[in-house]
Amino acid sequence: MNVLGISDNHGSGAALVVDGRLVAAVNEERLNREKNTMAFPWGSIAEVLKMGGLEPTDVDLIAVGSEYTPVFALRWLKNFHAGVKDKAKQFSYLFDLYVIYHLLVRTIGPLRRLELALSGALLRRAFRQRGFRCAVRFADHHTAHAYAAYLTGPFDDAMVVTADAMGDGLSVTVGIGRAGRVTRVFEQDGRCAFNPYYSRITQLLGFTPNRHEGKITGLAAYGNPDVLLKRFERHAHFRGPGFSTFFMWLPRIHRLGFYGKLKRYKREDVAAACQRNLENQMRRFVAYWVGRTECRNVVLAGGIFENVKLNQRIHEIEGIEGISIFPNMSDSGLAAGAALYEARAPREALVTPCLGMDYDPARVEAAAKNSGLSVARPKDTARAIAELLAQGKVVARFDGRMEYGPRALGHRSILFRPDDPKVNDWLNEKLRRTEFMPFAPVTRDVRAEDCYRGLAGAEFTARFMNICFDCTDLMKEKCPGVVHVDGTARPQIIGREEDPVYYDILEHFEALTGVPSLLNTSFNMHEEPIVATPEEAVKAFKAAKLDVLALGPFLLSAESAEERPAKRPAASRSAGAAEPMYAQAKGMAS
Repeated sequence: MNVLGISDNHGSGAALVVDGRLVAAVNEERLNREKNTMAFPWGSIAEVLKMGGLEPTDVDLIAVGSEYTPVFALRWLKNFHAGVKDKAKQFSYLFDLYVIYHLLVRTIGPLRRLELALSGALLRRAFRQRGFRCAVRFADHHTAHAYAAYLTGPFDDAMVVTADAMGDGLSVTVGIGRAGRVTRVFEQDGRCAFNPYYSRITQLLGFTPNRHEGKITGLAAYGNPDVLLKRFERHAHFRGPGFSTFFMWLPRIHRLGFYGKLKRYKREDVAAACQRNLENQMRRFVAYWVGRTECRNVVLAGGIFENVKLNQRIHEIEGIEGISIFPNMSDSGLAAGAALYEARAPREALVTPCLGMDYDPARVEAAAKNSGLSVARPKDTARAIAELLAQGKVVARFDGRMEYGPRALGHRSILFRPDDPKVNDWLNEKLRRTEFMPFAPVTRDVRAEDCYRGLAGAEFTARFMNICFDCTDLMKEKCPGVVHVDGTARPQIIGREEDPVYYDILEHFEALTGVPSLLNTSFNMHEEPIVATPEEAVKAFKAAKLDVLALGPFLLSAESAEERPAKRPAASRSAGAAEPMYAQAKGMAS
């Protein structure tokens, strides 16, 4: 059975499930180059069918990852929807109207049936015009989240928690995953206080809501949460079995009241209190439901769990033995969840999130030759890249299938030495990113316990860079460029079977330098999606003025002095010369 999954709200995309297996998944932003796009995912649909070797007539079912998010009127007026969403602020009456209408649709049966009938007719007509002849079904928003996480996770029995601002009228659900099905035991509607919570703080601090919430997480490490924590606790808190609610129809009062008063304080302290309260209250919520369900493994999905610090704190809850977060946990992953759910797919732990496009070797070679850069093809690509990194070069890597989700996991990544404590300043400047955002490390599985504390139970999800850990003294000493100011890091832990070349780069690099990790950040400029094609990789490489582009088997570099990057600050004391002493002691040197 061939099931095509789609999501048609922000983070739109498509996924393909063939005979119960997720074989391809792409988000539209990678194709139209519009970050977090709301465009209908025709490009993504074409790509996943191409990867599956299918034509539209081969598809047996189309699964839509939300029933009425967006509602029919906004599906019909797609451009209007995108414009309104961009202009509407978190404190506007439009936001409250949006929440109220979703609550009405969820509680009034005839209205819900009307929404589904109208949206179904609209989508069936659009798909038929493009050659599809199959049925179209709608999966509940949080059901799609839950099945994406549970069916691709490592646990047969688990408590499944979904949490986001709101989808299909709900903000939070709890379910029990068992024997391939998820049974919902709790839900809370869009009045949940954590619906507008983080996005409103994002807007208040001058960032873009529904896009820059991660910057608040990074900023929080620089502030003192105790300055404002009690105020945040009164504003949004767990009260069993769910959370407190927020007051609608009072946006002006909120601007003058709780949120208005926050403007008197340093933004770092506001961010710190916001983050700490989210961690505390979600921990209480999860611990409460772990106690009630007696589940010891927890699976998470939904936009709230993009927050890697929150995921760490949930992992640390007493009684939790294992944790897993779906790699594309936000609404961008709904297409995969809807397709898996409607296909009644068996639970099968995800081998790799690299489910996107790969490119013909001839196209990669043509992009290299047409780049205007010097091109080399080393016999041992991994060793050559490791040697360049050991010399202090910044290497952008484009190889294999594109990752599905917000993290670059080596196939569309920028790599550098992690032992330069100043790297956060100059590399963020090159990429035009906010200076306080920390970079992440990539570490081989055989070295993970030497670098991070508390890995047990989170090894699976650590492969996807979705959770933080406290760093060991060795990691802090050897890799200061990827250790955040709070002593944590958000690593990608890899095994050789997942990506042999990437693994070998790390192994060779440690043999040369004694440093057990590399810095890995996404291959894109600020506010742009991660690169998708070989040509985009060349363009971004030139824009950032990096040192070397590893484009498949080719190494590209600037030919003229004018094109070479400006000289960077010197790395820390371990940069440059090899420092193999620790590696030799562990039997790792070569």
